[in-house]
Amino acid sequence: MATVDWLNYLNNQKVFAPRAHIIEAHHFLGNMTQRRIAVDCGCGTGRDTIYLLEKNYQVYAFDNDMRSLEALVNHPLAAATPKLDVQICNFSEFTFPRSHLINASACLFFCPKHEFNPLWKNIEKSLYSGGVFCGHFISVINRNIDEKLPVLTHSKYELEQLFNSFYIVSWKEKQEFSAQLTGEKRAWLVHTIIAMKK
Repeated sequence: MATVDWLNYLNNQKVFAPRAHIIEAHHFLGNMTQRRIAVDCGCGTGRDTIYLLEKNYQVYAFDNDMRSLEALVNHPLAAATPKLDVQICNFSEFTFPRSHLINASACLFFCPKHEFNPLWKNIEKSLYSGGVFCGHFISVINRNIDEKLPVLTHSKYELEQLFNSFYIVSWKEKQEFSAQLTGEKRAWLVHTIIAMKK
């Protein structure tokens, strides 16, 4: 999701179509196993969760917003399937199961900075070899050295280091000019990454 519309997403309870990168990640995985397990981090109202359920994954979804989770669990498919486990929790509270696919769409930049490294280690440990991570990161364009931001950002170099133990399948960058994250208009670089664990 583009950074510029994340607030609209959080405030809109209808389920949107799945994001392109989750579809691409699913197609990349193919039919490697009959019992595929996916985690949807910061799942919101479930636009990607519902897609994963439609593709017959066992899905573990979590978010810290109860209203969004209520919209998800009231979706007809979510309400009818035993293949969905939904939890209300934040990044540090969630226990990651062994997984074939981990999706983190438009959520990691809300992770507190001090919690990110343990979270990333949990994501890496959770994924099977050959498993796929997909999601978003943001970078700041023209950042002041002493500037404190209320969101988590990564430089391109930092992201390259994060993905040392992955093969990059797809890495797309899109520049957005928005005030949605900080209340002040500025340029952001949104990274959409799909990567396979070595």
